[in-house]
Amino acid sequence: MWKKLLRTTLCAALVLSSCTDNDVYKGPKEDEKEFNNFSFSTVQKGVNLNVNYVNGTVKSNVYFEVYDEMPVTESEYGTYIKRQDVNYLFAAYTQEDGTYRGKIELPSYLTKVYIYSPVFFAQTLMEANIVNGNIEVTDKAAPIPTRAIYSTSSPYDSYLVSNQYGNEVWKTWLGDYDKHKNGDINYKYTGILAATEKDGLYAAHTRIINTHSTCPQEYRGYSDMYVNEDAEVVVTFLGQNTCWTCSLGYYYYKAGEQPKDLNDAHVIMLFPNTQDGTWRNWTAYKSAGINPLTAVQLMYYPNIASKSKEGATTVFPAGYRIGFVLATNGWNHHVNGFSGYKKYRAATSSGLSLNDKGMKFNEPRTAVYRYSDWILTSFEDYMTDENFSDVVIALKSNPVDAITDIPVTNPDDDKTSIDFLKGIYAFEDLWPNQGDYDMNDVIVRYNYGNTFNEKNQIYSESFTFKTFQNIATNNNGLGFRLITEENIKSATCSIRKEGEKDFTETTFAYEPQENIYLLTENVKDNMGAEYKVTVNYSKPISAQSEAQAFIFKNEEDGLRWEVHIPQETPTSKINKTHFGQGDDASKPDRGIYYVRKGNYPFAFFLSRATESDLSKLLDGNNERKAINLLYSGYDEWVTSNGEKNKDWYKN
Repeated sequence: MWKKLLRTTLCAALVLSSCTDNDVYKGPKEDEKEFNNFSFSTVQKGVNLNVNYVNGTVKSNVYFEVYDEMPVTESEYGTYIKRQDVNYLFAAYTQEDGTYRGKIELPSYLTKVYIYSPVFFAQTLMEANIVNGNIEVTDKAAPIPTRAIYSTSSPYDSYLVSNQYGNEVWKTWLGDYDKHKNGDINYKYTGILAATEKDGLYAAHTRIINTHSTCPQEYRGYSDMYVNEDAEVVVTFLGQNTCWTCSLGYYYYKAGEQPKDLNDAHVIMLFPNTQDGTWRNWTAYKSAGINPLTAVQLMYYPNIASKSKEGATTVFPAGYRIGFVLATNGWNHHVNGFSGYKKYRAATSSGLSLNDKGMKFNEPRTAVYRYSDWILTSFEDYMTDENFSDVVIALKSNPVDAITDIPVTNPDDDKTSIDFLKGIYAFEDLWPNQGDYDMNDVIVRYNYGNTFNEKNQIYSESFTFKTFQNIATNNNGLGFRLITEENIKSATCSIRKEGEKDFTETTFAYEPQENIYLLTENVKDNMGAEYKVTVNYSKPISAQSEAQAFIFKNEEDGLRWEVHIPQETPTSKINKTHFGQGDDASKPDRGIYYVRKGNYPFAFFLSRATESDLSKLLDGNNERKAINLLYSGYDEWVTSNGEKNKDWYKN
């Protein structure tokens, strides 16, 4: 219950193009005016969204996004490249079983959606039609019951076990692997140091590294594991996101004596083939040779330099470092269309990585971080998409704190933040009198953002309104009503003026009784500014809040003149004498507000509209031209009660 002014971040897109006083229609007040029952809504609310990632090799929370257009393009290697020019409509996590059930809000024009996930262990892209207010989508099932470890009639092997291409030779001392099953290893570890789905590592990786955006710099680097005290070490393969059939090896050396060349590192084969078959919706299954959550205990060979296994032990001595190296297409049963030997190595040690020509380069190709008792290492393979999720492993030691010098992440702080365009408000500012209905007196873009966890619990929300420059004669204020759960802990308000890079904290009026934020009393004071309000909750909420924008003018008696979208309830400070005057046909006693007889509203919200979509409204040459003269599909949209031309403002 606040009794003071709060800081706000306003993102309000306002455009003023009012009519002059000579254009005002001042008709008599009528007790019973006819009005258009059409709501002028461009939103379909309560769409049932059912998303199922149930056919993957692991079950975990899957982060996904919903788009109204194709969110990816395809590279020459068949990989998906995330488009940066499209924004999502919704984002969430599935439950631990890979399923999501919920209701979302979408534009009325939308009949098909694209479900995109940047998670390396889930299907990247799914498509679905909206049928009777329902979206049902399920990932592609594996073409074979086992989902991985594909048997072949011919034997295959890794080129790294011989000097066939003039490369270093990796030792296969850990044990045998099946050459007729794409390298399925016979030395799996099943003890307590192996990772499981319940350890939360997949969700942790998703929050920290998005596979279709640049990996955070703080986790990149050359980071061999320093053993601070004698310890056992187990590595668990979590999965991969690449078309290559890579080989993964490890090596070790006494601290301060790092090898200068991979030939001197005595690399030991860990996983001969890291292809798990899930790449591009199981198109790589015939080359699959490993299942996610396959674990191996590392061995220390004190006499490895003399090519002897004598004295082999599971305990690594204190003062040693353990490194890893990934070899692109190391396994010679390549995925169809991605053949070819590439002498490429991504090593955790500085100076040991090699490019595809076999030349050394000194650029980190691994991201390493500690999460709880685990150390996760994500490799960047031959392609430089910088997602650092082409092969992902987890390491655990006994004692758990025996390995040091690894960047630490706090599980309690690992939350996901999103921000996306909701749409644009357009207002006529001569209410209740007749206007020219060019719908550009105040134009406001609305963005919504929040911070949430893998259980979709929302900890904070942001509401940003941006104003746009246009022609205006009246002075109009901008505010919004926040409809949310009643556990607001604090709010921060800020403004970013046109041309500025950052938001600056500010203050503005807040009316706690109705959660009203008055962002500015005159949008013309800072045309092109963005106003933002960030609300933090004392306990997380379960559903997105609603922000209802309106324009206003303060009156001398403490009441307000306000314009809302059709059928939206005004605030308690509205001057009710305006209702029923001029062009207005509201019925306050029946809860009907801001309606009129004709085919134009006093205001509307255009879901998912962009500045480009409304460029005609923002063009000063179109001042005082009714909106139906600018958008040919508008009239039929209204006369059909929104059944036709639902995307009229997108054309």
